[in-house]
Amino acid sequence: MDDEYEVMGVYSHSTRYEYKVGERGSRYRHGTFWFVRKRSEDLFEVRPLNANHVPSGVCTLVSREDFLRFYTPELGYYQENTLPCMEALQKKVRMGRRYFNMGQLDRAEQEFCEAVLMQRDSVDGNMGLSEVYAEQQEFTKLRTVLDKLLNIDDTFREEQRHRFNEFGMNLRKQGCFDDAIRFYTKALEVNADDENLHFNIARAYHGRDDCEKCRTHLDRALELNPDMAEALAFMRSLNAEEAARGEQDRKTREGVTAAHQKTAMERNRRRASGGSSSDSGQEGGKTYVLSLK
Repeated sequence: MDDEYEVMGVYSHSTRYEYKVGERGSRYRHGTFWFVRKRSEDLFEVRPLNANHVPSGVCTLVSREDFLRFYTPELGYYQENTLPCMEALQKKVRMGRRYFNMGQLDRAEQEFCEAVLMQRDSVDGNMGLSEVYAEQQEFTKLRTVLDKLLNIDDTFREEQRHRFNEFGMNLRKQGCFDDAIRFYTKALEVNADDENLHFNIARAYHGRDDCEKCRTHLDRALELNPDMAEALAFMRSLNAEEAARGEQDRKTREGVTAAHQKTAMERNRRRASGGSSSDSGQEGGKTYVLSLK
């Protein structure tokens, strides 16, 4: 889990009882259990626990007033169940990342798969699987996992911007330009004013030879950050490429025109040497003349 917000632990929930400080949480053993993080003094994030005792599913934001009224701390449940399972989940992701960096893709896939089995919407686990499948060129599996990632809200959290930006870069480096574009497009729906996202999707479009969309996003990146060194360098390179391509196109057109002119001149010369009303040729060693009427 991300450490941007303060982890409060596991709480049980009931709409039939207002929790009062000092009362025992054991009264909620038959209720629903939620993983809670504190976003601000007045806002709390609650997320249900799955059968593996780890948070999974849609996050809900509740006000401080409702949180104090309806949620009861379950410290024992958190320490005995959720905390050990979350540590095991994080260990699997770390091991998967280690194996991936070592080039042991099969073992990396196994660790990431086990992480996803523990937490179906694990962003780290699914990202790790996507990178393994991209490296293995298992594109059908890659797109299946990518579809899942695109529908996990946690993937595009503001505090995780660096991580999902790097993930898109890895897709592009593997030549998965369309997949990188899908990923960056979704990220831009969440934050359309991130110059790094515009820069990276421009590079993906460049890899797909779509210079028009490449320039559109590059222009936007420089509009958001005129001093972005990488975007400035990319723009210079793009301009040089287009100038070179224009020069090559000009030479090609000139070459085609010259070839056509040469062909026309040869045709006219043959016509002039053979006369305007007859064509001559050889057959069986004898000269023949075909009169044209």
